[in-house]
Amino acid sequence: MMRKTCSVFGFLFLAALAILQPRYGKAADGPITYFSEEAPLEVPRSELLSSTDQVILAKVRVLGRPASLVGVDQSGLPSRDSPYERWAAHVQVLDVVRGKRPERKRLSVTFGGERDLYRSYALGPSTPRQLALEYFVAMYEDPLGLHLIGFPISTEKYREWQQEITKFERERQKSPSK
Repeated sequence: MMRKTCSVFGFLFLAALAILQPRYGKAADGPITYFSEEAPLEVPRSELLSSTDQVILAKVRVLGRPASLVGVDQSGLPSRDSPYERWAAHVQVLDVVRGKRPERKRLSVTFGGERDLYRSYALGPSTPRQLALEYFVAMYEDPLGLHLIGFPISTEKYREWQQEITKFERERQKSPSK
C-alpha cells in the first residue's frame, strides 16, 4: 500500500511539474545564484521588472545567513499565505558598478520567488567562509522593497556551493553545543 501511495504521489508530482514548467518557463534554464563571486558579463532581466525599473549591479557583503520568510500558522503547519519571495538577507553595499546608488549602505533584500521554485538555486552564503566573501548582486526596487535577480551559474559551481553548506551543517551538528 505504501509503495502504491509513493508511486501515485511521484506520478502526480511529475505531472504537476510538466504542467507548470511551460507556465513558468524556468525549470530547464539551469541553476541560478543571487550572490555571484564574479562580476557578471550580463545581468538577466527579471520578468517582474517594468520598463521604468532600474537594475542596480552592486558589490556587497552579506551580513549573516539568509532567513526564510515562510512561517507556520497557529496550528504549526506551513502558512498558506506564504510570501512571493521566500528568502531575505541583509547586505552592506561596498560599491555600485551600475545603476543608482541606494541611499543606505545596509539594505534588506528579498529573493527566491515562486518563479524559482522549479529551479535549483543557491540560497545564499551560509558558511563562515562564504559569509567572509564579497559578492556581486543585481537588484531592483519596487514599492515592496529591494529584490535580487538571479544569475545563471554552472551546475558544477552550484554543486560545490551546496556541498560546502552541507558539509558545514554536518560538522556543526556533530559539535557539542556550548
